[in-house]
Amino acid sequence: MQKKYLVLQISSKSKEKRTEEWNTSCYDKQKIISKENHFYEWLTEYFFYEDIYCYSENEFFIDITNYPELYQKTPYQLALEMKNNIIRRWRITPKIGLGTNLFLAKTACDIITKEKHTQIAYLDEKEYLSICSDHKPLTDFWQISHSMMLKLKKLGITTMNDIRSYPYEKLYEEFGYNAEYLINHSLGLESATIKDLNKRTLPKTVSSSTTFECIKSRKESYYKLQKLLDFNILKLKEEGLSTKAIYLYIKYANNIIPRDIIHIKLDVPTNSYWQLMKRTLDAYLEKSNLFFPIEKLAISFGEITKNSSSTFEIKHTKKKINLILPNFFQKRKVSVLPSSSQMTFLHT
Repeated sequence: MQKKYLVLQISSKSKEKRTEEWNTSCYDKQKIISKENHFYEWLTEYFFYEDIYCYSENEFFIDITNYPELYQKTPYQLALEMKNNIIRRWRITPKIGLGTNLFLAKTACDIITKEKHTQIAYLDEKEYLSICSDHKPLTDFWQISHSMMLKLKKLGITTMNDIRSYPYEKLYEEFGYNAEYLINHSLGLESATIKDLNKRTLPKTVSSSTTFECIKSRKESYYKLQKLLDFNILKLKEEGLSTKAIYLYIKYANNIIPRDIIHIKLDVPTNSYWQLMKRTLDAYLEKSNLFFPIEKLAISFGEITKNSSSTFEIKHTKKKINLILPNFFQKRKVSVLPSSSQMTFLHT
């Protein structure tokens, strides 16, 4: 069966726009913030955890290979249904890319949706070669940085077509192992899967940071800190990890006073959303300086351990495996025959 991938992207502009709408509307802001913090968890109502990779705070990679058959929908219908649900629930218009590998799905999301002025786009290898071979600039493509584009430009390479026609030996001399990515992507090939992306060695920390374009008061920074925490906690859950130490870094505007480093030690390792959120926000309000504006925030989870708890509730049975899936497009109860062990999985 040919693999199928979906890349879901929520642009920062959309988020800023809807924030302005919320500020002038009569919506309950606490409910809105709660929905924002649970976007990743909302996705898991549609797809299993192991089929989702959280690429960034605003972008998710999903392996949808088995879902068209499960939901009796085409990949495009799945994407359209997702888009409509997101618009209805969050008032966001997302961009969705579909493709036969992760690179093509990402390219469809980043480039084709913009060129065709649409929210959903699809690419396979054949269409990619005909549509994207002469696209500029190269930085629009996944994993090509600005510095890499400048190096390519010195070699006379400005398009994917140029990469395909350039001697591969010289590319390896210039870029080393990265040349393999360049060559494969110029051909529309990508071997990495969601499973590969999720296979990682145990990290020492899970961190994220944000630098404000305009300095913020402590109250304004509070909501930005919520988003950073949300992203970090969901990364912990996605990786099946727990933390026992939280480090909060606060850089004040123009270095008026030395930066604050707030250390929060937990009694036991956890990835509990509300516990991590509450402990960090309480420490922030208690220990950060009220009188000086903030320029940068960073959050880091340390003392990382593998979470022993399972994503699924497992019940032993002597019959067959019953997978009870959530109500997305249509609630279905799917039964499959067991391979070695015989258990019942209840999706949470």
